[in-house]
Amino acid sequence: MKAAALLRGVVDLLLLLVFTVLAITGIGLYLAPRGRIAEAIGWTFLGVNRETLTAVHTYFGFAMIGLVGLHLSIGFRSMIAMLRMGLRKRRARG
Repeated sequence: MKAAALLRGVVDLLLLLVFTVLAITGIGLYLAPRGRIAEAIGWTFLGVNRETLTAVHTYFGFAMIGLVGLHLSIGFRSMIAMLRMGLRKRRARG
């Protein structure tokens, strides 16, 4: 049981880290000039150029997909149990 709790904690921490990187790179890409102008003027966001921001954002996006899948598979049984319990309480009230 301790290993499962440790795995959940590690996955949650990694999800937080990946989300933070995606948020920062997403903001940088939103603010980046369009087209070749970013390269022509030497534009950077926190010292990182647009191409690198795009690559980091893409790879961390794939990592997020995998981590979310792992997160859901680890907690699937408990999620179903909580949903069933919530539906039972709602039926009893209604």
